[in-house]
Amino acid sequence: MSHNKIILILVAVFLSFGNLLAKDYDSTHELPEVRQPDKHRVYFRSTGSAGGLLIPEKDFVRNEDLSYMLFNGVTFNNLINYSQQMPKFDGSANTRELEYRYQDKFRVFYESRVLVNLKKSEEADPYRTQFTENKKSLGVAYFHPVNPYFNIGASLRHVTVDQLTTTPLVSYGFIPVGFGSQSFLIYQPRDTNLNVKGIVPGIHLEIKPLRWFEIHLGQQFYSLSGSDSRITTSVSSLGTAGLGYSGGDASYTGTKQTLDFVFRFSSWFAAKWGYSKESMKVKYQNYLSLGNSPTATVLYSAWDGSQTTKFDFTALNFTLEFSKSFGE
Repeated sequence: MSHNKIILILVAVFLSFGNLLAKDYDSTHELPEVRQPDKHRVYFRSTGSAGGLLIPEKDFVRNEDLSYMLFNGVTFNNLINYSQQMPKFDGSANTRELEYRYQDKFRVFYESRVLVNLKKSEEADPYRTQFTENKKSLGVAYFHPVNPYFNIGASLRHVTVDQLTTTPLVSYGFIPVGFGSQSFLIYQPRDTNLNVKGIVPGIHLEIKPLRWFEIHLGQQFYSLSGSDSRITTSVSSLGTAGLGYSGGDASYTGTKQTLDFVFRFSSWFAAKWGYSKESMKVKYQNYLSLGNSPTATVLYSAWDGSQTTKFDFTALNFTLEFSKSFGE
């Protein structure tokens, strides 16, 4: 989905809800009274997201195919395999968040997100790629009220990201037998795990022009580190089998940008429509790719370890928010 389409959708939502709610508030007050922050308030949020997803593992495998052709020569099958490794998918995510605020300034929160790709047809993706990301964040934030209608804030999160990509590939091969050929079946699943964690700082703006309407903007800066591993097995109907391994250290760097339009229907319930963009780069260090000889291992390790892959999730988000105040 293009950025222009996303912006048009968000503007349409803003205008429609602005016209609906203006009848209740703007008819008597040009600027409705801003609600004073509670001393203690707890929030629970549930968010659904959908958008374009770029899977880093598919990017990595395309580089692997290039290295294989570079070291072993180009064949028609190699080119077909390379053309079928498309890294772009549609993705959907579910996020749960629990947050505590003290006087709306000091905030503590926990977030948990599960992101998956939407499967394509076998013609579009013969590798039957399955991608799952589990992301968890525990953080604190401070928001300073510049005036009753504008807050500026900073946050720190401890973030863990676990990405699992599975490609249960089933393919057919042929070998010459006399004047004909014999077909055989190959089952070649591959499991790729990327596990990274670290501290993520962020900056945030909250604009509150009306009591029932807010605009939230934020940007987070990722610089995580961890490990990456790939295990590939190969079993054919001819009775042959093989096992491949590659892995090493990984860094995960980039930004996440968010824009939310918040509509507060009551003191305890709100809805958000928003847009987010995550753009990350994955780099590898101390990488080992086992080959069929010491020379092949050295060459593949050097090539694979020098690659940079991308993770990108650009999405429209819809959030339901429930909250409860307590204490004085």
